[in-house]
Amino acid sequence: MRFHWLLLTILSTLLFALPAQAGRLLFWRYENNQNRLIFTTDSRVQPRAQLIPNPTRIVLDLPGITLNRSTVDQTIGGNIRSVRVGQFNSQTTRLVIELAPGYTVDPAKVKVRGLSPTQWTVELPDPQPIRTSTPRPNLRPNPPRPNPPTPAPQLPLNTGPSSFQDNNSFEVTRNGLFIRLDKQGENRDIKVEDRQEREAKTIEFTLPGTSFPKSLIGRTLPVNEYGVSDIKFEQPEPSQGRLTLRVSKDSPGWQAYYSRLGGLVLLPQGGIPKVRNLTPPEPSPETTVNPVQNENPTISAIELINNNGQLLIRADGPIRGQGSIDRRTGVFQIRIPNAQLAEPVQGPQLGRNSPIFQLKVRQVNTDTVVVEVQPSLGVRLGGLRQPNQETLSLEVISLRATTPPPRNPIDSGNPTPITVPPPANNPPSQNPSLPPGTQTPRGRVLVVIDPGHGGKDPGAVGLGGLREVDVILPISLEVSQLLKQQGVEVMMTRNADYFVSLQGRTAMANRARANIFVSIHANAVGGGRSNVSGMETFYAGNRQLADAIHRSILRNVTVARDRGVKRARFYVLRTSRMPSALVEVGFVTGTVDNARLRDPAYRSQMARAIALGILDYIRQKRL
Repeated sequence: MRFHWLLLTILSTLLFALPAQAGRLLFWRYENNQNRLIFTTDSRVQPRAQLIPNPTRIVLDLPGITLNRSTVDQTIGGNIRSVRVGQFNSQTTRLVIELAPGYTVDPAKVKVRGLSPTQWTVELPDPQPIRTSTPRPNLRPNPPRPNPPTPAPQLPLNTGPSSFQDNNSFEVTRNGLFIRLDKQGENRDIKVEDRQEREAKTIEFTLPGTSFPKSLIGRTLPVNEYGVSDIKFEQPEPSQGRLTLRVSKDSPGWQAYYSRLGGLVLLPQGGIPKVRNLTPPEPSPETTVNPVQNENPTISAIELINNNGQLLIRADGPIRGQGSIDRRTGVFQIRIPNAQLAEPVQGPQLGRNSPIFQLKVRQVNTDTVVVEVQPSLGVRLGGLRQPNQETLSLEVISLRATTPPPRNPIDSGNPTPITVPPPANNPPSQNPSLPPGTQTPRGRVLVVIDPGHGGKDPGAVGLGGLREVDVILPISLEVSQLLKQQGVEVMMTRNADYFVSLQGRTAMANRARANIFVSIHANAVGGGRSNVSGMETFYAGNRQLADAIHRSILRNVTVARDRGVKRARFYVLRTSRMPSALVEVGFVTGTVDNARLRDPAYRSQMARAIALGILDYIRQKRL
């Protein structure tokens, strides 16, 4: 059989690192479900924003803000490739939202809003696909091989969040599985049954009062993520739906919740980290590999993009792929079932500085395409992802740089300014987020703020995949900021998403001889009881601190329910040697609380109320 070879040499990907600086950027997070970036600083800032093409990036500069760490590059997935945060120069922090290859947004629809002079949000419209028209070399497909060799063991495709399934009626997201419904029932009526098989297990959900879209009924669609091989949709009765997941034998149980947005969310018990690395079992025989088109889609182009950092495989219809690597040769094989090669295939531009040493493309039988990629020396191939239904993406990573990196490579292209209005006005006072007249403590007062969980322990996971750690860290950081602005000395048990043991938290406070210890958490309840919401405060010894904080929250925040002040023997309460309280700000599993805790403005109200409660206690005790 004849092969097409593309002989390519070593690529040096442009890498750069920015020096770690003492910082004032307190917190940032990208909320993929909302297409929204949130960040908080400890002093007033007026961001500058612009859109830069090739690849598309939304760039925000924060003048007068510095970092206390080196550059952070967080992979997001789906239509958003990553978010990077680094030191642009000695006085400016830069945040970059980079879109997936082939996508862009209208800069006029990017909304940058200042909730306060120190807390900002950046809301993106839905990214739209773009097409490149650059001519590329042609690769002629090879005829099918009669007896293809047995492929190497295959790894499941690592799909990105919000990967396309069936006209978006079913989606695999970063936080679980989502199904849009024509009609939904009640959470309390959902029934779950697990069945153990020899090499896998099935989890069946019976959903009274639920109707699936017609496009899903009777279908078994591939998932190939989170230890789930496929999902089956059945409608035994007009008012009863049934879902069946085929999962790894090591998978924990799964739960189902109705979303107030009109759909069903499927989540593993313990959260996505529990299943992220599980290998899905073999799919069911009835799994629909290519449910959208009757004819196999045609692979029309293979190209290197994003400064040679990604290899894209493009088709004219939905495709799926499986990747495997030969550890001996380093060749990465991408096997694409139910597909065919175009005649000819457009290949990437050849050049001396390519990260790919060899590239083979062949049609191994009438409906299977195989792409074999051998990296150059000093280059590693990363994960195989699916940015959209018609594209597979293979990450290409340079392990060493042979040419000096430019000073600021993200400035390439023709930037388009994005309008940034001034932040929301606040009443003039010593601290614009606290009421005028708030008294400052007279002497040294040390308060320890303890954001619960962190790192390998995300805490509770609620509706829509909302994690406890993502709720309480921004609240805790803002409480710390408000207290500092009132002259209170503050120590945090953690100021980013990392793990601290329970013993380490109170030991830190005891060694520092703190005056006050406040632990902040979000609550959860099982059994699909999404009607349970509300705030509660706990203490172990003296309850005056808990009472002060609880009263302040009720006075300043509209809570779903007052669950009261209660005595409890939580470890951090009974081992701290100073007045202590533990605040549960709401239920991530509750319909009402979940929606509120997702809102940065509500979290700011909660932080303000907790800070005021601590200050009330300090004033009462005359500390």
